[in-house]
Amino acid sequence: MAKEIKDTDRYDENLMDHDYDGIQELDNPPPRWIMAIFYITIAFAIIYGAYYFWLGVGDSQDAEYARKSARHDQEYQIKSVSGNELALLTDAADIAEGKAIFKDMNCFACHGTNGEGNAIGPNLIDDYWLHGCEFADVFNVIKNGEPLKGMTAFKGQLSDEKIQKVGSYIVSLKGSNPANAKAPQGDRCE
Repeated sequence: MAKEIKDTDRYDENLMDHDYDGIQELDNPPPRWIMAIFYITIAFAIIYGAYYFWLGVGDSQDAEYARKSARHDQEYQIKSVSGNELALLTDAADIAEGKAIFKDMNCFACHGTNGEGNAIGPNLIDDYWLHGCEFADVFNVIKNGEPLKGMTAFKGQLSDEKIQKVGSYIVSLKGSNPANAKAPQGDRCE
C-alpha cells in the first residue's frame, strides 16, 4: 500500500526553526516569476541611474525639452516676427496666400466666407473693430486669441509670417460690403 501524503507532510518540509508561543513559521518563498521581475527592475534602475546621472550620457529633462521644441519649431517653421518686420502686406500674392490660410484654418466658420460675420463671430469688413484699430492689434488677436470672445489662439498652428498674411488679408476686406453682413461691433477705426 502506498504511503498517503498528508497536507501536514508538505508543511513539515517548509517549517522554519522559529517557534514563538507554539506558533510555527513557514518558509514560503515568492514565485520565481515575481523574483525575476524584481531582479530585472533592480538591473534597469542601475543602468538608468548610470546612463542619466552617474555617467551623464543621457540628456536631462530640460535639454530634451529644448531639443524637442527646436525640432518642432523647425518642422513648423515657427519664428517670431520682430516689431520692425510686422507690417501690413499689400502684395497680391501675400493677400492670396492669406485668403487660402483663412479658408484652410476654417476662419469662415465664425467670420463668414467673405468676412461678413455670423452668429458666432464679428464681421471683418466694416470700420468698427473690437480689439484695436492697428494692424498689430489684428496680428495679436489672431496669434494669441481672445478666449473670452471664443477666438482661438493660432500661435501653435501658424508661423508669425502666416499670421501676418492672414491679418493682411483681413484688413484688405475692409469696405468690401458683402451681402448679409453682421451689424457693426466695437469702436470706430479711422
